[in-house]
Amino acid sequence: MREIIKLGFILLAITSVAGLILGGVNSMTADIIEERALEESMEAIEAFFPESDGAGFVDDADVLDYDLVDEVYEVRQGDNVIGYTIKTVPNGYDGPIEILTGITIDGEITGVEILSQTETPGLGDRITTDDFKEQFIGQSSDSEVDVDVLSGATVSSNAVVNGVNAAINVFEEELRN
Repeated sequence: MREIIKLGFILLAITSVAGLILGGVNSMTADIIEERALEESMEAIEAFFPESDGAGFVDDADVLDYDLVDEVYEVRQGDNVIGYTIKTVPNGYDGPIEILTGITIDGEITGVEILSQTETPGLGDRITTDDFKEQFIGQSSDSEVDVDVLSGATVSSNAVVNGVNAAINVFEEELRN
């Protein structure tokens, strides 16, 4: 009995130290991870709007309260707003999918980028292919998007469509002038 208690305390000490080390590493790298995610978003925004002078975060509670909407950026060229990029996070087959959708001020989709996903390799992760993402380009925000879903990855494909439609919804109801 005494040996079991001793082993229990040793195991407790080892897991406590490991937990503290992991917590420390996480706190040290959290800012770096967040910075890299922002850089990735900015690269996608530049690809959606190559003529832009930059983008600024939209900090409006009415806009950010929409279902699935996580972040909204206003894209400018000089003093003029030329479009918006909207980050949505729908649930796919194996977890959340972060999607960035670019929409011009006229309501045309300029691009869709999958920022992160944990879908099944070889099936659901095909949502990251250019063939799938290019189906959204040029579609109008006047109606829901119409794309061919991926065979064997219907849930993942529909999650991306839902995310893009959520971006269209917030654009049409809150951002379009």
